[in-house]
Amino acid sequence: MITTAMIAPLLELLVLHSFINNPVLAFTGVGPSTSFDWALKVSELHIPGYRETKQHFILDTDTTSNEEVMMTHADYSSLLPFQNGHLIHKTNGYLFTPEECSSIVQEAEDVAARMGWTTTRHGNYPTTDIPIVELPNTLHLLKSTLQSRLYPLLRHQFSPYLPDGTKLRVADGFIVKYDAAGGQSELKPHRDGSVLSFNVALNDSTDYEGGGTWFHSLNDSIRIEKGEVVSHASGILHGGHGISSGRRYIMVCFVILEGYDTWSMRFYNNVRDL
Repeated sequence: MITTAMIAPLLELLVLHSFINNPVLAFTGVGPSTSFDWALKVSELHIPGYRETKQHFILDTDTTSNEEVMMTHADYSSLLPFQNGHLIHKTNGYLFTPEECSSIVQEAEDVAARMGWTTTRHGNYPTTDIPIVELPNTLHLLKSTLQSRLYPLLRHQFSPYLPDGTKLRVADGFIVKYDAAGGQSELKPHRDGSVLSFNVALNDSTDYEGGGTWFHSLNDSIRIEKGEVVSHASGILHGGHGISSGRRYIMVCFVILEGYDTWSMRFYNNVRDL
Protein backbone atom coordinates (compact mmCIF):
# COMPACT_ATOMS: atom_id res chain seq x y z
CA MET A 1 0.00 0.00 0.00
CA ILE A 2 1.42 3.37 -1.06
CA THR A 3 1.04 6.08 1.58
CA THR A 4 1.40 9.87 1.52
CA ALA A 5 4.51 9.57 3.66
CA MET A 6 6.10 7.39 0.99
CA ILE A 7 5.21 9.76 -1.85
CA ALA A 8 6.20 13.06 -0.22
CA PRO A 9 10.01 12.58 -0.47
CA LEU A 10 9.69 11.61 -4.14
CA LEU A 11 7.66 14.73 -4.85
CA GLU A 12 10.31 16.87 -3.19
CA LEU A 13 12.98 15.32 -5.39
CA LEU A 14 10.86 16.00 -8.47
CA VAL A 15 10.44 19.63 -7.41
CA LEU A 16 14.19 20.09 -6.95
CA HIS A 17 14.86 18.36 -10.29
CA SER A 18 12.39 20.73 -11.97
CA PHE A 19 14.06 23.72 -10.31
CA ILE A 20 17.54 22.71 -11.46
CA ASN A 21 16.38 22.15 -15.04
CA ASN A 22 14.11 25.19 -15.26
CA PRO A 23 15.11 27.85 -12.72
CA VAL A 24 13.38 30.63 -14.65
CA LEU A 25 10.04 28.87 -14.32
CA ALA A 26 10.65 28.37 -10.62
CA PHE A 27 11.54 31.98 -9.91
CA THR A 28 8.91 33.71 -12.04
CA GLY A 29 6.03 31.44 -11.17
CA VAL A 30 5.11 31.16 -14.85
CA GLY A 31 3.39 27.95 -15.82
CA PRO A 32 1.09 25.45 -14.14
CA SER A 33 0.47 26.13 -10.45
CA THR A 34 1.40 23.43 -7.97
CA SER A 35 1.49 23.25 -4.20
CA PHE A 36 5.28 23.56 -4.42
CA ASP A 37 5.53 26.78 -6.48
CA TRP A 38 6.01 29.05 -3.48
CA ALA A 39 8.27 26.60 -1.67
CA LEU A 40 10.90 27.00 -4.36
CA LYS A 41 11.69 30.46 -2.99
CA VAL A 42 12.50 30.01 0.67
CA SER A 43 16.14 28.97 1.13
CA GLU A 44 19.66 29.19 -0.26
CA LEU A 45 19.10 26.03 -2.28
CA HIS A 46 16.11 27.59 -4.02
CA ILE A 47 17.43 31.16 -4.20
CA PRO A 48 21.20 30.82 -4.72
CA GLY A 49 21.53 34.60 -4.51
CA TYR A 50 20.85 34.35 -0.77
CA ARG A 51 24.28 32.74 -0.34
CA GLU A 52 25.80 36.07 -1.33
CA THR A 53 23.30 38.52 0.15
CA LYS A 54 23.32 36.91 3.61
CA GLN A 55 27.05 37.66 3.84
CA HIS A 56 26.24 41.35 4.31
CA PHE A 57 24.40 40.58 7.54
CA ILE A 58 26.81 38.10 9.13
CA LEU A 59 28.02 39.33 12.50
CA ASP A 60 31.64 40.30 12.92
CA THR A 61 33.86 41.30 15.84
CA ASP A 62 33.12 44.99 15.33
CA THR A 63 29.38 44.57 15.76
CA THR A 64 28.95 41.61 18.09
CA SER A 65 28.16 42.02 21.75
CA ASN A 66 28.09 39.64 24.67
CA GLU A 67 24.82 41.21 25.76
CA GLU A 68 21.67 39.37 24.70
CA VAL A 69 18.20 40.58 25.59
CA MET A 70 16.18 37.80 27.19
CA MET A 71 12.70 37.61 25.70
CA THR A 72 9.55 36.37 27.43
CA HIS A 73 5.95 35.98 26.34
CA ALA A 74 5.19 39.26 28.14
CA ASP A 75 7.37 41.09 25.62
CA TYR A 76 5.09 40.33 22.68
CA SER A 77 1.57 39.31 21.68
CA SER A 78 0.91 36.25 19.50
CA LEU A 79 -1.76 35.60 16.88
CA LEU A 80 -2.74 32.89 14.40
CA PRO A 81 -2.23 29.69 16.41
CA PHE A 82 -0.80 26.76 14.46
CA GLN A 83 0.18 23.40 15.94
CA ASN A 84 2.01 24.20 19.21
CA GLY A 85 2.80 27.85 18.49
CA HIS A 86 1.74 31.01 16.67
CA LEU A 87 2.67 32.34 13.24
CA ILE A 88 2.23 36.10 13.81
CA HIS A 89 3.67 38.22 16.62
CA LYS A 90 3.97 41.88 17.59
CA THR A 91 6.15 43.33 20.31
CA ASN A 92 4.51 45.11 23.25
CA GLY A 93 7.03 47.92 23.21
CA TYR A 94 9.84 49.22 21.07
CA LEU A 95 12.83 47.07 20.21
CA PHE A 96 14.54 49.98 18.46
CA THR A 97 14.78 53.32 20.24
CA PRO A 98 13.11 56.40 18.74
CA GLU A 99 16.56 57.85 18.07
CA GLU A 100 17.68 54.71 16.22
CA CYS A 101 14.54 54.75 14.08
CA SER A 102 14.92 58.43 13.19
CA SER A 103 18.56 57.93 12.23
CA ILE A 104 17.60 55.06 9.89
CA VAL A 105 14.99 57.20 8.13
CA GLN A 106 17.40 60.12 7.82
CA GLU A 107 20.14 57.97 6.30
CA ALA A 108 17.67 56.39 3.86
CA GLU A 109 16.43 59.80 2.71
CA ASP A 110 19.99 61.13 2.41
CA VAL A 111 21.05 58.20 0.23
CA ALA A 112 17.83 58.34 -1.79
CA ALA A 113 18.50 62.01 -2.53
CA ARG A 114 21.66 60.90 -4.33
CA MET A 115 20.71 57.58 -5.92
CA GLY A 116 16.91 57.50 -5.76
CA TRP A 117 14.52 54.96 -4.24
CA THR A 118 14.48 51.55 -5.95
CA THR A 119 11.16 50.26 -7.28
CA THR A 120 11.97 47.04 -9.16
CA ARG A 121 13.87 44.77 -6.75
CA HIS A 122 11.08 42.39 -5.77
CA GLY A 123 9.55 41.04 -8.97
CA ASN A 124 5.77 40.97 -8.99
CA TYR A 125 5.43 42.81 -5.67
CA PRO A 126 8.03 45.60 -5.67
CA THR A 127 8.32 48.16 -2.91
CA THR A 128 9.71 51.67 -2.96
CA ASP A 129 12.81 50.96 -0.94
CA ILE A 130 16.52 51.33 -0.27
CA PRO A 131 18.61 48.17 0.34
CA ILE A 132 20.19 48.24 3.79
CA VAL A 133 23.53 47.31 2.23
CA GLU A 134 23.52 50.84 0.76
CA LEU A 135 23.15 52.34 4.25
CA PRO A 136 26.40 51.76 6.20
CA ASN A 137 25.21 53.18 9.52
CA THR A 138 21.92 51.27 9.38
CA LEU A 139 23.71 48.08 8.38
CA HIS A 140 26.06 48.40 11.35
CA LEU A 141 23.12 49.01 13.70
CA LEU A 142 21.12 46.08 12.30
CA LYS A 143 24.04 43.66 12.60
CA SER A 144 24.57 44.56 16.24
CA THR A 145 20.86 44.26 17.07
CA LEU A 146 20.49 40.93 15.29
CA GLN A 147 22.52 39.22 17.98
CA SER A 148 21.32 41.18 20.98
CA ARG A 149 17.63 41.73 20.15
CA LEU A 150 16.20 40.33 16.93
CA TYR A 151 17.49 36.76 16.73
CA PRO A 152 16.68 36.13 20.43
CA LEU A 153 13.18 37.49 19.79
CA LEU A 154 12.59 35.30 16.73
CA ARG A 155 14.00 32.21 18.43
CA HIS A 156 11.60 32.68 21.33
CA GLN A 157 8.57 33.47 19.18
CA PHE A 158 9.01 30.60 16.71
CA SER A 159 10.68 28.02 18.97
CA PRO A 160 7.85 25.46 18.50
CA TYR A 161 8.78 25.21 14.81
CA LEU A 162 12.51 25.89 14.39
CA PRO A 163 14.75 22.79 14.39
CA ASP A 164 17.74 25.02 15.24
CA GLY A 165 17.16 28.66 16.13
CA THR A 166 20.89 29.40 16.05
CA LYS A 167 20.80 29.05 12.24
CA LEU A 168 18.58 32.08 11.63
CA ARG A 169 20.15 34.37 9.02
CA VAL A 170 18.90 37.60 7.48
CA ALA A 171 19.13 37.15 3.71
CA ASP A 172 17.74 40.51 2.62
CA GLY A 173 16.87 43.78 4.30
CA PHE A 174 15.55 47.11 3.06
CA ILE A 175 13.88 50.35 4.14
CA VAL A 176 10.41 50.84 2.65
CA LYS A 177 8.74 54.20 2.10
CA TYR A 178 4.98 54.57 1.64
CA ASP A 179 3.89 58.05 0.51
CA ALA A 180 0.22 58.95 0.09
CA ALA A 181 1.09 62.12 -1.84
CA GLY A 182 2.89 60.27 -4.60
CA GLY A 183 4.57 56.95 -5.29
CA GLN A 184 3.63 53.78 -3.44
CA SER A 185 0.94 53.95 -0.75
CA GLU A 186 0.26 50.21 -0.26
CA LEU A 187 1.53 46.74 -1.08
CA LYS A 188 -0.83 44.12 -2.49
CA PRO A 189 -1.24 40.73 -0.75
CA HIS A 190 1.75 38.48 -1.34
CA ARG A 191 4.05 35.88 0.22
CA ASP A 192 7.72 36.50 0.95
CA GLY A 193 10.55 34.29 -0.30
CA SER A 194 11.96 33.27 3.07
CA VAL A 195 11.11 31.35 6.25
CA LEU A 196 10.39 34.30 8.56
CA SER A 197 9.84 38.00 7.92
CA PHE A 198 9.81 40.97 10.23
CA ASN A 199 9.20 44.68 9.88
CA VAL A 200 10.04 47.55 12.21
CA ALA A 201 8.02 50.78 12.32
CA LEU A 202 10.44 53.67 11.82
CA ASN A 203 8.14 56.66 12.34
CA ASP A 204 5.18 57.58 14.53
CA SER A 205 1.75 56.24 13.57
CA THR A 206 0.46 59.83 13.86
CA ASP A 207 2.54 60.71 10.79
CA TYR A 208 0.08 58.92 8.50
CA GLU A 209 -3.50 57.66 8.20
CA GLY A 210 -4.05 53.92 7.70
CA GLY A 211 -1.04 51.66 7.37
CA GLY A 212 -0.09 48.49 9.19
CA THR A 213 0.54 44.94 8.00
CA TRP A 214 -2.58 43.24 6.67
CA PHE A 215 -2.96 39.47 7.09
CA HIS A 216 -5.44 37.39 5.13
CA SER A 217 -5.68 34.88 7.98
CA LEU A 218 -6.81 37.60 10.39
CA ASN A 219 -8.81 39.63 7.85
CA ASP A 220 -7.31 42.60 9.65
CA SER A 221 -4.21 44.77 9.86
CA ILE A 222 -1.70 45.01 12.69
CA ARG A 223 -0.53 48.54 13.41
CA ILE A 224 2.56 49.13 15.51
CA GLU A 225 4.25 52.17 16.99
CA LYS A 226 7.70 53.53 16.24
CA GLY A 227 10.39 50.99 17.11
CA GLU A 228 8.00 48.05 17.52
CA VAL A 229 8.27 44.85 15.48
CA VAL A 230 5.81 42.60 13.64
CA SER A 231 7.18 39.14 12.78
CA HIS A 232 5.50 36.29 10.92
CA ALA A 233 5.95 33.15 8.88
CA SER A 234 6.87 34.38 5.40
CA GLY A 235 4.51 31.99 3.65
CA ILE A 236 1.25 33.39 5.02
CA LEU A 237 -0.58 35.86 2.77
CA HIS A 238 -0.04 39.46 3.85
CA GLY A 239 0.29 42.97 2.49
CA GLY A 240 0.97 46.60 3.32
CA HIS A 241 -2.29 48.31 4.31
CA GLY A 242 -2.69 51.50 2.32
CA ILE A 243 -2.15 54.94 3.78
CA SER A 244 -4.46 57.82 2.83
CA SER A 245 -2.22 60.64 4.04
CA GLY A 246 1.33 61.20 5.22
CA ARG A 247 4.40 58.99 4.94
CA ARG A 248 5.14 55.64 6.52
CA TYR A 249 8.63 54.13 6.87
CA ILE A 250 9.43 50.55 7.86
CA MET A 251 12.50 48.32 7.91
CA VAL A 252 11.82 44.88 6.41
CA CYS A 253 14.02 41.79 6.67
CA PHE A 254 13.69 38.30 5.19
CA VAL A 255 15.11 35.52 7.36
CA ILE A 256 16.15 32.02 6.29
CA LEU A 257 17.26 28.99 8.30
CA GLU A 258 20.77 28.16 7.13
CA GLY A 259 21.31 24.51 6.24
CA TYR A 260 17.65 23.50 6.50
CA ASP A 261 16.46 23.74 2.90
CA THR A 262 14.10 20.75 2.92
CA TRP A 263 12.62 21.72 6.29
CA SER A 264 12.11 25.27 4.99
CA MET A 265 10.16 23.98 1.99
CA ARG A 266 7.93 21.82 4.19
CA PHE A 267 7.28 24.61 6.70
CA TYR A 268 6.40 27.04 3.92
CA ASN A 269 3.92 24.63 2.37
CA ASN A 270 2.38 23.86 5.76
CA VAL A 271 1.53 27.50 6.47
CA ARG A 272 0.92 29.07 3.07
CA ASP A 273 -2.79 28.23 2.90
CA LEU A 274 -3.66 29.33 6.44
